[in-house]
Amino acid sequence: MNITLIGMAGAGKSFVGKTLAEKFGLSFIDIDALIEQNSGKKLRDIVRELGDRKFIRLEQQSVLGLKKVKGAVISPGGSIIYSGRAMKHLLKLGPVIFLKVPFSVIAKRVPDLEDRGLIKFSHTSLKSLYGERLPLYKKYSHCTVNIPSGLGVKEVISKVYRAAERKAKSLDPA
Repeated sequence: MNITLIGMAGAGKSFVGKTLAEKFGLSFIDIDALIEQNSGKKLRDIVRELGDRKFIRLEQQSVLGLKKVKGAVISPGGSIIYSGRAMKHLLKLGPVIFLKVPFSVIAKRVPDLEDRGLIKFSHTSLKSLYGERLPLYKKYSHCTVNIPSGLGVKEVISKVYRAAERKAKSLDPA
């Protein structure tokens, strides 16, 4: 099965995704890293050069390029939820899990909007961006895994895998 992890920057998608992939013998696909690798530039520089809307199209193309992926944990950037087309594609590939992390934790992990290369449109604060994206993450996920502050890595991995496994069974047409 494929598992896609969505959520805000700082939610731990890459860390959780890599750890989950290693533990269960899956491959790991980090869409932001893929974009950086293909361009030879840092994500923040790509976002600055392209602007928000063009970057979202680039991100969408990268996700739509995942056609015959099997047995992978996929970690797209937090802004992928602005592309309904990309999200519909990810939803077809397997369970999409929203890693819901409290805003206070996100704020500690992402102290600088500019340095992170976040798609923010007209938002000037991380709090307003978080508020806008929250309903989109819920809309485009099969389920939400709440990750309270202080939860250990093993517990997070276990919660995510159990949620993905339950959802995969309900998605399986057999």
